Amino acid sequence: MLTETEKRRYERQLIIPGWDESAQEMLSKSKVFIAGAGGLGSPVLYYLASAGVGTLAFCDNDRIDESNLNRQILHSEKSIGQLKVDSASASLRDLNSNITLMPIPDTISANSIDNIVGDVDIIIDCLDNVPTRHLLNRYSIKRNIPLIHAGVSEMHGQITFLKPHVTPCLACFFPETSIKMKIPIVGATAGIIGSIQALEAIKYITGLGTVLMNKMLIFSGLDMRFDCINLQKNMKCRVCG
Repeated sequence: MLTETEKRRYERQLIIPGWDESAQEMLSKSKVFIAGAGGLGSPVLYYLASAGVGTLAFCDNDRIDESNLNRQILHSEKSIGQLKVDSASASLRDLNSNITLMPIPDTISANSIDNIVGDVDIIIDCLDNVPTRHLLNRYSIKRNIPLIHAGVSEMHGQITFLKPHVTPCLACFFPETSIKMKIPIVGATAGIIGSIQALEAIKYITGLGTVLMNKMLIFSGLDMRFDCINLQKNMKCRVCG
């Protein structure tokens, strides 16, 4: 049962058709893992916290640099030099003190991923590291946990909802590479795509609406256009084929 405080706090959600107290309770009982507390992770964490997701586990081992501040809105000038998960925790506690935060200042690797991610309802990929994205993909399939993948560059973005054994996996359409480069990005682009990631997670948890399964939503901010393309399983995929 929702408390009177929760009813007041989430009133604008509770008056959405189909979004009753049971939907809000599903959010409060859910646990979401967010990989990355940067450009995409910032809006994802903000909107999941504000919606009332009960437990947010988020992993990032980086510290805040001045160049992060054009897009990583969880952080501020006074946060420079801090661990991103510590700065994120402070911002999220100010936003919603009634949820559980699990900051993880660690690096996801093949040896650590089981302990870091654990048993969650959904995984959200907010990384800019391709090999680690593929580690998450393999873990998602191994543990049968849905994965929301997104990526951004300049004024462009993409997002899809990957459900093990139902949709293609990340390896079906996204090659694994270890090339490292600085990704050019306008902060608002990460805000748009990260907000969609948060909405996809909320829809999945509450069962409202449809998610982007077997589809890739592609955003071009240069001409303000959204396109949606169909994705198909690669039957020879080395991960899920």
